[in-house]
Amino acid sequence: MKATLVVLNEADFLQNRIFSDLPINGVKNYGYMFAELRRQLAEHGIDLATQDLHPPEQSTLVISLDVVDYFQTYQRRPGQLLYLLLNEPATYYPEVWKKENHAPFDRTFTWDYTLADGEKYIHHYFAIDLDNYPPFQEVSEAEFNRRKLLVLMAGMFQFTAPKVGSRSLLYTRYRTLRWFGQHMPEQFAFYSRGIDPALYRSFRGLGVLKRVLPRVITNRLVDAVATQRRRAVEAINRGPVPPLDKLTVIRSYRFVVCYENTSTPGYISEKLFDCLFAGCVPVYLGEPNIKQFVPQDCFIDRRAFSTDAELARFLSQMPYTEYSKYIAAMRQFVQGVERQKFGSESNAQRIANVLMTDLAVLSAKAN
Repeated sequence: MKATLVVLNEADFLQNRIFSDLPINGVKNYGYMFAELRRQLAEHGIDLATQDLHPPEQSTLVISLDVVDYFQTYQRRPGQLLYLLLNEPATYYPEVWKKENHAPFDRTFTWDYTLADGEKYIHHYFAIDLDNYPPFQEVSEAEFNRRKLLVLMAGMFQFTAPKVGSRSLLYTRYRTLRWFGQHMPEQFAFYSRGIDPALYRSFRGLGVLKRVLPRVITNRLVDAVATQRRRAVEAINRGPVPPLDKLTVIRSYRFVVCYENTSTPGYISEKLFDCLFAGCVPVYLGEPNIKQFVPQDCFIDRRAFSTDAELARFLSQMPYTEYSKYIAAMRQFVQGVERQKFGSESNAQRIANVLMTDLAVLSAKAN
C-alpha cells in the first residue's frame, strides 16, 4: 500500500531526504520521528514516501506535514484518508494552525495538548532523538572556572515586538541577544548560520509608510534600518556551528540561552534537551508548564527575572557549589529520561496506531 508524506516543496525535504540523517538548511535533520514512522508503517506493508515519489492521488494514506493550502481544494478519491501533522509552530506558519484550514483532514496530529480531543486532534509529544546523544559528562570545578558565562545559538529572531496575544518568543530572544552583546561581550557568545535578510527589513508601520511616502524614500528608510540591525547582530556573530558540533560548543559555557520559538503548550524542542545532555545549564523560556515535564532544578526559569540585567547578575554570581546542584539534577534527568514520552519511536507509534486503526475501520466498511 502506498502512503504519502506531503512536505514543503524544498529540495532538502523531497526525494525522501526528510527520512535521512543529512542536514537540512544547514542544521541537524530533525526528521527522525518521520523516519521512524516510515519504518513502522513498512512493517505493515505500507510504503511511505514524499509527494514527488508518491503523488497524493495514488496513495491510500496521505499525511501532510505543515501543508494546508494544497488540500483546501484537493479532491480526494474514495477510500483515501487524509491527515495533518502540525510540526512547526504558528510563529512560522500561522495559516497552518488556523482550525478552518483543518477541515479537509480526517485527523490532525499535534504536540499542543490543549488542542487534543482524542478524535479530530490527536496528541503526541514533540519527539526527541534520544538515541544519538552522548553519555552525560560531569562538570568539575576546574572546568566550571574555565568556561565562559553564556552562549546563544539561533537563526530566527524578530526585531519588533509581536502583536498582543502572540506566543512568539523571537523578539524576546533578540532583546536578550542585544543586551548581553552590548553589556557583557567578553562573557557572551552568539553563533548563527545567518539571519534571513527579509527580517532585517521588516518593522511595524512599514505598510503605512509605503502608502503615504514615495517608494524611493521608503526604500532608503528600510535600507537604513536593515543596515543598522545587521551591523549590530553581525558584530557579535561568531558564525555557524557544524550540526554535529553543537553540543561540544555549548559545553564551553556555563549557561545557554534556551528560548523556544514559541510559548505554545507542548512545544518542548531539542533546544532544551541539547543543553541538558551537553551539561550546560539552560536559561529556559517556552512551555508554560515546563516544570510538569522537566524538574525545575534542571534549568533556570527566565520568567523569574524581570530584566536581562537581573538575569546577568544571577548567572555571574552563581558559585560552583550551586552550579553543581543543577548539573546533578540534569544528570539524573537525562539518565532516566522518559523515552515513552519524548522518544521518536514511541511518538511515531502513537501516530502509527491511529493510522492502522483508521485503516481497519475503512477496510471493515468496504467489506
